[in-house]
Amino acid sequence: MSRLDLATLVLVAVFLAAAGAEKATADGSTTDSPATGAAARRILDAWHADAAVPGDRHLHVVAWRTKDRDFAADHRARLDRILTHIQTFYRSEMERHGLGPRSLRLDRSGDGSLIVHEVTAEGGFADYNRPDGNRIRAECAPVLREKGIDIDRETVLVFTNLAEWDPQALTFRHKSPYYGGGGQAAGIAFQLDSPELDVTALTAREPMIVDGEYGRISLGRHASIFIGGIAHEVGHALGLPHSRERADEAARGTALMGSGNRTYGEELRAEGKGSFLTLGDALRLASHPQFSGSIKGMRDAPKAEFSDLDVALADDRRSFTVTGRVTGTPPVYAVVAYLDPEGNAAYDARSVTAVPNTDGRFTLSCAALERGRAAELRLVACHANGATTTRTFPYTVAEDGTANVEAMRDGF
Repeated sequence: MSRLDLATLVLVAVFLAAAGAEKATADGSTTDSPATGAAARRILDAWHADAAVPGDRHLHVVAWRTKDRDFAADHRARLDRILTHIQTFYRSEMERHGLGPRSLRLDRSGDGSLIVHEVTAEGGFADYNRPDGNRIRAECAPVLREKGIDIDRETVLVFTNLAEWDPQALTFRHKSPYYGGGGQAAGIAFQLDSPELDVTALTAREPMIVDGEYGRISLGRHASIFIGGIAHEVGHALGLPHSRERADEAARGTALMGSGNRTYGEELRAEGKGSFLTLGDALRLASHPQFSGSIKGMRDAPKAEFSDLDVALADDRRSFTVTGRVTGTPPVYAVVAYLDPEGNAAYDARSVTAVPNTDGRFTLSCAALERGRAAELRLVACHANGATTTRTFPYTVAEDGTANVEAMRDGF
């Protein structure tokens, strides 16, 4: 087959896939099929292709250590393996959702190895604790600046050596900052590094170790928790909020941005279903410059308008449907709605999604309601440059599961 024939076949396949996606979402309704992702991708690709501004944004990796302790053994090679594993996880989940092989981008040297920027702290091990993320960040900033990396304008992952692993007693504890936050233009995540953490440990049902927080667990579960923690906190650095799986998604496992940090890779030990990305998370990531490969309008302030909003209760009042229209600059390619009961730092939030049709109209079917809880509906417009616009509306759910949406309707 000639290159021309192959190219023609590829173009035909892309056209048919796009046409099928458009048909499947012509009314802007909610569906968790790959057609939803394909429809969103079509909008994204068209906008980025017009006056394209390609950009090679990366996740910059820092290994930070106290002045009196060395880096964990073999840290560069292990971090490379771990982050490559996480990169593959994100890519496969994006493909599963019809969004193509998009993933976070790792900064690599000419020989293909992960670039790890090393920072030595001003203080010793005793001088740092979990609340010291800002202090550690301040120590990393000048080292990165010397290498042309502005910590305020890039996405950075900092590994600390604030962990203690005893390979003879098989005990572990840590006091590292352990969080992340950010968006399409910049973000930071903090995690720990320790010599026993490696992707090879994800399959290990033994030995049993004693973790200072989780008690007596297998080395494999320990690896799941902390490697999953890296994947989770990187998600926050890329702009993802907490949210959990809906009941109809539970067959896939645990949502990464819910409690999926603790189940990552557990399927490799046949101990569970593992972790996955919800469609809502995948849709939000699709426009991130690392995932899109484009910096077009990356720092432009988004503007979105929701109009013609309405909510209709089902006959049994145990679910409701939200309809409306959204327009925005840069274009809105998806709407992600979070059904979030009060409390628990949004870990209980479930997401539903829609791709607006050509008129901007969308429909969201909201059935994942928590009984006996006041809650809010967060409507998030996802812009093609990676930014978001959010509007919030209250509702309540009685103990018998019936919803009251009058306050929501009043807010429209």
